[in-house]
Amino acid sequence: MHSVYSDGTYTPAELVAYAKQKSLSAISLTDHDTIDGLNEARQHAAQSEIRFINGIEINSFYILNNKRINIHVLGYLFAPEKLYPYTTMLKELRYEHNESIRKALHTIGIEIDYADIKLQSTQNTITRLNFAKALVQKGHAENVADALTKYFHKGGSAYVEYNTHPFSTVAQMIHDADGIVSLAHPAEYKLSDTDTETLIQAFIRDGLDAVECIHPSQDTAYAQKLIHIADKNNLLRTGGSDFHDKHENGIDLGLGGDGMVIPESFLQKLHVK
Repeated sequence: MHSVYSDGTYTPAELVAYAKQKSLSAISLTDHDTIDGLNEARQHAAQSEIRFINGIEINSFYILNNKRINIHVLGYLFAPEKLYPYTTMLKELRYEHNESIRKALHTIGIEIDYADIKLQSTQNTITRLNFAKALVQKGHAENVADALTKYFHKGGSAYVEYNTHPFSTVAQMIHDADGIVSLAHPAEYKLSDTDTETLIQAFIRDGLDAVECIHPSQDTAYAQKLIHIADKNNLLRTGGSDFHDKHENGIDLGLGGDGMVIPESFLQKLHVK
């Protein structure tokens, strides 16, 4: 789940309160490229008697069949103090990317100032989703999905390639912080089943520990495919709702595609490793 520290609309405390309302037994805050919200989330989770897992989502890339694929990497159960130096570097990369987006929008006649993006503090990590929401508010797109496709996805009029690190580097940084590396939402890379498995096997050589088998973009059939691939390759399973707010295309906290819940067994096996 994502908080106002990246591109969510809830504070970490509000996310925990909503998780309590949903009767979730465990949660992980996986903001983009930042761990600044972890302490707040952890403290409130303890008060609410909800198990809390340190998390983060980091952009990376991999070249498959001579094509660059932007890959999201989930890190779990790491020591925050060990990962903090890397997230500080990621913030600099993110700032440079955001400035490039602002310039790209300016080139096509759209002015977006950081004042147009509602932030909780100067430490917040801004993503394309924040820009997309600002464009909707200013009337440049019908909704967030329209804004992302029209402006920020590859081929969009304000698309800027993100200067990310390769998957192997991100995985190493998470492992150096004693964390677990999971491949986020494989369905969103829109690969064939064969290429998906080829990608996962390549990532295993680079340190992959787990695959996100349950996610809103993945229906029950696709989830079962991923579970089969994970089990065949001795990988752990993770799952998440990738929750940003209540109004995001029917996505709700604690649920994957087809209303799937993430079983407690996923978490138990993570802690065995």
